[in-house]
Amino acid sequence: MKSVVKFAITLGLIAAITGFALAIVYQITKPIIEAQDLKALQQGLSEIFPGDYEFVKLDKPISSGDPSVQITESYLVKDKSTQKNVGMVARVVVPGSQAPIEMLVGIKSDGTVSGVKILKLNETAGLGANADNPKYYVDKKNKITFLGQFIGKNVEKDKLIPKEDIIAMSGATITSRAVSTGVKVAGQAIVSYLKEAGQ
Repeated sequence: MKSVVKFAITLGLIAAITGFALAIVYQITKPIIEAQDLKALQQGLSEIFPGDYEFVKLDKPISSGDPSVQITESYLVKDKSTQKNVGMVARVVVPGSQAPIEMLVGIKSDGTVSGVKILKLNETAGLGANADNPKYYVDKKNKITFLGQFIGKNVEKDKLIPKEDIIAMSGATITSRAVSTGVKVAGQAIVSYLKEAGQ
């Protein structure tokens, strides 16, 4: 009986020490992780809308028309010199084949895609992970990447469906469909918001 109690106390002490250590590590790494996320976000916004633009975060993200597509943040894109809105960027989360995919979707005021940037991706290496691989071309002749093919598409006029007007990644149909759906749904939500706001 004494050995059982001793064993239980030892386990409890180990669990307490481990939990305390994890809490300290979390407190130390949290601001670093947040700073890296912010840097990735700012870099992504600038890549999607390159130029002299200001990104104004909305207090409340715009609504998605599809429950499988979550829009977690929305940014109006303003020309710094004129202060006119030239488009919008949505931070989007869609279900991938392995884990949720987080990305930025930029749409111009005319409904065309200005760019798509993956922020978090944990898809299968060599397959779905090629979604943000800058050296993986779905159109080798013209050196167009999977994400690059969305640029210039119109979310109101184009279907944005893999194997129709979107070239799917080889062996990664689920990832291709997830990203395409995210772009389409977020794009339509942005266009709807801009129209309702008269912009």
